[in-house]
Amino acid sequence: MHIESVDLALRILDGSVLKDKTVGVERAKFMLKGDYDPTKKPRKRKKKDVEKLKRKQEKLFDWRPDKLRGERSRNENVVVLKRLFKPEEFDVNPAMLLEYQRDLREECAKFGHVKRVVIFDRNEEGVAQIFFKTPEEADRCVEVLHGRWFAGQKITAETWDGQTKYRKDETEEEKSARLKKWSEFLTKEEQEESDD
Repeated sequence: MHIESVDLALRILDGSVLKDKTVGVERAKFMLKGDYDPTKKPRKRKKKDVEKLKRKQEKLFDWRPDKLRGERSRNENVVVLKRLFKPEEFDVNPAMLLEYQRDLREECAKFGHVKRVVIFDRNEEGVAQIFFKTPEEADRCVEVLHGRWFAGQKITAETWDGQTKYRKDETEEEKSARLKKWSEFLTKEEQEESDD
């Protein structure tokens, strides 16, 4: 604010009435809080930190909106597939999780660049999320995979709404039981390898 603006606000606004309330305007008083030790210099920022701060400030002062008119939301790059599996499958064979992930990546790569595949192995709906580079790639995936049969079940494919959380928190007992089964599975794998 310019000095002239402060003087103007003091003359015009101080004592005026706004919504049945009297407005009081006064000059700001700046006071030091705490103790100042001039011998302690502020730490010198690293070049990386300076650049990060500069980018943050540029983003703050940038007048452009986050999303341009007609541009699609970021969540529209994500496809949600349901009814792919039953969580019990991973209790019997934990390695199936990696197979599902690999198979989904291979299948969905036909529609475009797959950035990430997340399987929610505790979700009773058998949910996986596929992250594509563009919404158009996600649209093609939904178009082809929705209603398709997989492992005896008709799967659903839809664009993620950007809000629904599919991760299921497990209790301590469930967690310890899962870790025990995983440990048993690994021990069994090691024994089979040593027998060969």
